[in-house]
Amino acid sequence: MLELNYDITNLHGAKYNPRHIDDTDLQLLAESIRTLGLVKPLIARGNLLVAGHQRTKALRVNGVTTAAVYQLPRETNIYDEIRFNQLHNGTDMDSGDEDCWIDGLSGKSGFVIVDACQITGNMRARMAYIRREISEMIMKYGPWGGCVATESGEVIHCAQYALASKGTKSPLTVFVIPNSEKARYKKYLDRQYGVFSYGHLEKKTYVQTYAQMMRLREGSRKDNRSKLYETLVMPYLSNHANGKKLRGIDFGSGQGDYANFLRGKGFNILDLELFRRRGAGNVIDRRSVHRMIDAMCLSLRNHGLFDYVVCDSVLNSVDSLEAERSVMTFIKGLCKPGGQVFFSGRRLEFEQASLRLMKAGSKKSKVYFLDQDNFTAKYRKGNWFYQHFHSAADVKLLAKNHALKIVHHANTGSSFQVQATSEQVPSRESLSQAIRYEFELILPDGEPLGRSPDVIEAFWSRGEYGKA
Repeated sequence: MLELNYDITNLHGAKYNPRHIDDTDLQLLAESIRTLGLVKPLIARGNLLVAGHQRTKALRVNGVTTAAVYQLPRETNIYDEIRFNQLHNGTDMDSGDEDCWIDGLSGKSGFVIVDACQITGNMRARMAYIRREISEMIMKYGPWGGCVATESGEVIHCAQYALASKGTKSPLTVFVIPNSEKARYKKYLDRQYGVFSYGHLEKKTYVQTYAQMMRLREGSRKDNRSKLYETLVMPYLSNHANGKKLRGIDFGSGQGDYANFLRGKGFNILDLELFRRRGAGNVIDRRSVHRMIDAMCLSLRNHGLFDYVVCDSVLNSVDSLEAERSVMTFIKGLCKPGGQVFFSGRRLEFEQASLRLMKAGSKKSKVYFLDQDNFTAKYRKGNWFYQHFHSAADVKLLAKNHALKIVHHANTGSSFQVQATSEQVPSRESLSQAIRYEFELILPDGEPLGRSPDVIEAFWSRGEYGKA
C-alpha cells in the first residue's frame, strides 16, 4: 500500500542496486526534489529499499525524513526485487507516442489516486516490452508506481506506467501539477540522474556459456546458425586455393558444431571452448575442455601459429572490458602475421533502434539497461548474466587497438561480423597476461582451470614470439 508520509530513516538499500550516482548528479537530483517534491513513490519491503535508492539519497541530502513509499504487500524474491529496481527506472522510458491523458484532475494537486477507467492513451505505443514487464509486476504486487500529469490531464512523465495501469485495470497514483508548471517539471524530470553500473556485481564467467546454442543440430532453429561462419568464414575457406590445408582454430566455440561440420568436410580446424557443457545440461565437461586445450598446445608446438582464428559470438558474452581485452589479445596471439581473424558480436545500433521502435504485441522481452561501457546485466537462474554491445565505431577501434586490419565488416540484423588481417603478434607480456586470465578462469566448483603454464609453454616453444 502507498503511504505518503512514511518514515524513511531506517530504510537501507539493496547491495545489488545496479545504479550509481556521482556527487554532481546527486546534488542536481536533490535540487530537483527541493523544487518539485518527490513525484514518484519509493518502493520498499519492510525496511529494505527495493527501488528509489538515488532518490532516497537525495531526500537525505535535503534533510527529509518522510516521503511517499509504496510498501510491497507480500514477500518478494530477489528476482522480482531486481526487476523492481530496474523497472523503477524503466517507467521513465516514455517513447513519446503514448498520447496518455487522465480525466478528472482539474483543481487537484499532489498525489491523487485515479481509477483505470479515467486513463486514455495509445495502447499500441512503442516499447510494449516495458509495459508488459510493468503489468506483470502490478498484477503480482499491486499498483507500486506512479506518473506525473497536469491539471488538464496530460501525462508528462511515466506514461508507460499509466498505460500499464489501464491495461491491468489497476488504480493509478498520479502526481498532479498546475498546467503552468509543465515546462519547469519536464526540465527536471526529463533528465537522467546517475547511471547504470555493473562493475560491483558478482561475476561467474562460466554462467555466460549456459546460453551456448545447438547451431547445426537436428531440430535446431534456422536462426541459430552462425552468421559469422555462413557469411565470412566458410566463403573464405571455400574460395581459398588451399582452404582445406589452412590451419584454423575456433576459440569460444560453444558446442563446436561448425568446427565439427568443417572437419567432416576435410578442413583442418580445431576448436576450444573453456566451458564446454555436457550435452544439453549445464554441467561443464572437464575432460573435453582439457582435451581441447591439449590439442591446441600440441598444434602450437608442432606447427606454430594458426592461419586463421574464429571467435564467434564471444565478445557479446564477456562480462567486463578486461575479459574482452584478454579474448582479443589471445585470438590475435593465436594467429600468424598475415593470417585472418574472424570475430562477431551484438550491435549497439540495432539494440538502441529496437528499444525505440518496439511495437505492442512483441513476444520478446527486451528490458535492458546499458551502462557507460554498453554492458547490460540481467539476473537469471540465481546468477547475473551480462551482454556487451558494440557500435560500428567500437568495432573499428577494437580492431585498431589490436593491430587488426579489417577486410570485411558486415552487419546482419542484431549482430556484426568481421574478417581482419593480423598485422603483427602481440607482445609476450600482453599475451602472457591474456593467457593467465583465460586459462585460470574459475570453474563451478570454485577451482581455477589451471592450464596457463601449459599454454604459455606451447606458445614460446617454437620461438615465434622471440626469446623471453
